[in-house]
Amino acid sequence: MLGNIKDALRAPVINKLHKRYLKELNNQYVSYDSWITQKEFEYLAGSVKGTEDVQVIEYKDVTKEKPVADIILYVNDRHKLSKRALHAVCSVFNENPEAIVVYGDEDEYNSDKSIRMNPTFRPDWSPDTLTSYLYMGNVFAVRREGIADEYNDIYNLIYGTTKGLTALEVRHVDYVLYHNNYTRALYLNDNRYAPKADNIPLISVVIPSKDNPDVLGNLLRSMTLLTREVRYEVIVIDNGSSDDHRHAVELMVNNRLSERKDKDCFLEDIRYVYAPQEFNFSRICNEGAKEASGDLLLFLNDDMEIRDGLWLKKMAAYALMDHVGAVGAKLLYPDSKIIQHCGITNLRLGPVHKLQYKPDDHPYYDHMNDVNRDVLAVTGACLMIDKHKFDEIGGFDTNLRVAFNDVDLCYSLYEKGFHNVVVNTTHLWHYESLSRGDDESKEKLERLSAERSLLYRKHPGLYAKDPYYHDYLTSDILDSNFTYAYEYEYDDEGPGKSRIYTSKPVKSGINQSDEWNNDCLVISLEQCGSLEYWRGPNDRKPGDDSRIYIGGYGFVAGSDNTCFDFGLLLNKGDDTYSCPLNRLYRPDLEINVDPAENAVLCGFSVNIDTDGLSKGEYRVGMWAKSKISRMKLVRYTNRYITVK
Repeated sequence: MLGNIKDALRAPVINKLHKRYLKELNNQYVSYDSWITQKEFEYLAGSVKGTEDVQVIEYKDVTKEKPVADIILYVNDRHKLSKRALHAVCSVFNENPEAIVVYGDEDEYNSDKSIRMNPTFRPDWSPDTLTSYLYMGNVFAVRREGIADEYNDIYNLIYGTTKGLTALEVRHVDYVLYHNNYTRALYLNDNRYAPKADNIPLISVVIPSKDNPDVLGNLLRSMTLLTREVRYEVIVIDNGSSDDHRHAVELMVNNRLSERKDKDCFLEDIRYVYAPQEFNFSRICNEGAKEASGDLLLFLNDDMEIRDGLWLKKMAAYALMDHVGAVGAKLLYPDSKIIQHCGITNLRLGPVHKLQYKPDDHPYYDHMNDVNRDVLAVTGACLMIDKHKFDEIGGFDTNLRVAFNDVDLCYSLYEKGFHNVVVNTTHLWHYESLSRGDDESKEKLERLSAERSLLYRKHPGLYAKDPYYHDYLTSDILDSNFTYAYEYEYDDEGPGKSRIYTSKPVKSGINQSDEWNNDCLVISLEQCGSLEYWRGPNDRKPGDDSRIYIGGYGFVAGSDNTCFDFGLLLNKGDDTYSCPLNRLYRPDLEINVDPAENAVLCGFSVNIDTDGLSKGEYRVGMWAKSKISRMKLVRYTNRYITVK
């Protein structure tokens, strides 16, 4: 009876909260149509059209119609060109006289052509993605003098025209040039331009391993049983296994040496290097590389299992190309079709594995998981590189002991003009984190932050930049999908503005041992540090180093989150401060959280005013208080901020 009375009293309050929630959700929602219209207006306002002579040729007429104008605009269907496509293309040629080819983005119209939707934002020049399919899509422009001499279709024309060109000569414009009514990849898996390597040199497979004989044994068994058509040697480098494990590996190596006498085995040699030392992944790999006899190096984690007999051949075909730097492969979690790695994307948050934990059962955004393509970086868990290129950049940086050493290697290669490639047409199983465990302890998080800072001090031009990941895709949240920036950009002044909210901490009676500690309060801190750290080396402003920026989301699992207030907690010893939060639209929570929990407004982005806080280190937590009951929840993370 009492419960029924309470429910009856709460019902009008909950209904009122739901109405406020829906109103705020509507206020924060930004449509793609309005967002892209504003973006395009801003782009064209700063461009110069020029006076180029332009000829439009449809794909079907490419061998019939002779190019005679200064600029040739090739298009699948001229009626689907955007209204200002010629202006946008000509402005690029006018402002960049070295440009030979220009291409842009695409989207779709709804049935009555009143609303634009479903954009495809293209990467910058990606020569290896072009070997997989005509990723430039349904329209591109070429200077007449740069067009290939011979061609038999549109794909042949663009491949022959762009062969050997640089990113300065093949330009991508951040403008929608074409409105399609469906998404279709052109010449997908055509394979006519896929690299082929018949005379592959010896490959040296370098495997760091310590105290993992069973795991290593599984890798070596799968490698010797499956690998075909490529000669290779294996160098196991051990930084200090126990005596028992060392003897087990030595016996395993001897057995593999005996097995290589099998006429179907392509293993040339296997060596075990025992070099006890403190763990430093970079140094261990560099020492393994010095032992290598092959012209190609493959750095491979010991917690792998080979699943494709031609994996080495497929990777080597790219690694032998002059313009290619590092080459990776798709990695799946064992006994599954779940993606662990199909290329590394560089966000403002730092390097991330896009599509991690997603099922590899269909193509994702612009075929990111099912074609061989250019990426800014690949994981060192499986990384192939020409030995001369490896030596040219000085190998792995030993200052990056644990994390980001593979990313740093790839960034260095990119800065020298090489393209890094992930081969998604082969895959390995990766028994991830058997050796290092998770990175959630305070010490590991601090080490990760320090190594990330070092990474961007070395490569300041790449902070929050990725030539293969469009600026119109979101970069500020930890999302494994390829989501659009407009879904996460909103302010009362209109779309595309800053969402950072200034929050003033106030003294609170809550502490770390509070009785309301509860794991049902889910917290994800995607940014947690100085505002200077968040802006990066290219956009820093005076005073940023004394400001703290915290961004992410938090919600109460299993509850209706419209019925809760939330705030951040900063704790140092006996002092605890509470910081008010703004509530931001997070469409990723709409996808990943039960709709009944109403968690889509549980994002936050706050700039903390530290005036009044004493110097020192503060642990970051969060509180939630029910608006319809006495429930209070508190949870602390292992993330800390420092007030200087």
